[in-house]
Amino acid sequence: MLHFSIFCVFIGEGRKTMQVCRFKFNRSLSREQIEEKIAFAIVAAECTFGQAKVRLNAAYLAADNKVVIDVSSPVGEHIAEVFTGLLIKDYGEQSFTVERVRNEGSSGTKGNL
Repeated sequence: MLHFSIFCVFIGEGRKTMQVCRFKFNRSLSREQIEEKIAFAIVAAECTFGQAKVRLNAAYLAADNKVVIDVSSPVGEHIAEVFTGLLIKDYGEQSFTVERVRNEGSSGTKGNL
């Protein structure tokens, strides 16, 4: 079984812009279904960027039928793209919404689902 760190507080440097993709599901998905898709997307990113780079740059939060993925780096973008593709393939385009959220601010900004 794969285990990944889940972050709910994003820490930036100075006035860095935090970018996340927020996914909301139109139907109830189990935690296992969501975690399986995220785990696959992370493994795909490791194949592209290497395990160390993914470990240093990947962050997500999954709770209450919502997922937030940090897309501030190419690693995060890749994870979000693979995750989106898996959701479309398995559940259809109408099963979820996704929006990009930018948070311009100082360090210690809390991420909200």
